[in-house]
Amino acid sequence: MTHMSLWKTDNYKLVGKAFDYAYANRLNKFLSIVGVANSSSIDYELTAGGGYGEMPAYDGNNLNEGVKKRGFKTIITPEEFSLSESVGFKQAKVDKSGECARVGKMLGNSAAMTVYMHMLRMFSGAYDATKLGGDGKPWAATDHPVASKGSQGRKFIADPDSGTYSNKITDALSVANITKAQALAGRMTTPDGLPFLGDYSLLLVSPELEADAKKICGDHGKLRPMKNPADDTNAANPLADLQYMVIGGGADGFTKKQWAICDPTLMREMVKLVYITKPTVMQTALDNPLKDLYTGYVDFGCGWGDARQIIFSDPA
Repeated sequence: MTHMSLWKTDNYKLVGKAFDYAYANRLNKFLSIVGVANSSSIDYELTAGGGYGEMPAYDGNNLNEGVKKRGFKTIITPEEFSLSESVGFKQAKVDKSGECARVGKMLGNSAAMTVYMHMLRMFSGAYDATKLGGDGKPWAATDHPVASKGSQGRKFIADPDSGTYSNKITDALSVANITKAQALAGRMTTPDGLPFLGDYSLLLVSPELEADAKKICGDHGKLRPMKNPADDTNAANPLADLQYMVIGGGADGFTKKQWAICDPTLMREMVKLVYITKPTVMQTALDNPLKDLYTGYVDFGCGWGDARQIIFSDPA
């Protein structure tokens, strides 16, 4: 290492620290509804649950052999993304820690926002008939097949005898329509015919609906008693533990009137952010002794494996 390039030696530590902080700070919000999985394979298989259903009575002699009912498998294929920027010798000499922090923060922000925007688009794509899950339907649909009857290669085939379910409504955001959505969810079954038993306690709204969500959920995400004169003002709101989250930014995420209600625990199980390589920053050797090059890199994909844990609404 020449004398001129010695100035690069400690830069990586300063850049990396700022990168990690910027990345984590941007993505923390989504981790309450999206699980993280690490993969060393070219793709990741996310399989919805199944089982044997309710046990039949035992006659004291003959065993009842179970027939497993299965959900569907979704294939998530991560992709690579990268962006580079260099620290100049003069800039580092004038303000080394400041310049390195700036580059690290901006690369970290870019990496985090790349992941963030893909997750927003996953939600906005819930209504897109060209973006299909493992069950052959968009994430928001009125005719999801309940179970599969087997697979052809990696593709699972719907079992028509198991019927369908809906996780899509077209009602405006209100307490009455939230409870309507929760009632719809309460009738859902697992692939093997048992009650689904979700806890739909998190409201997802567009940026335009945040003010309404605050009124419904109250301070600190808690619902207040009803205050509309048309309602029974002495009645407690039936959604007292409801919290909310905004799903939208720029042109992505939910549109003005769209909202959803979900079970956050089941969301983390069935909606995944899959990393082959988590966002990282790399220092690259250059022939130019006056430039120190850094590259932000991430290899990821995201997707959903089931639709029962979320009810979408897309009002006209």
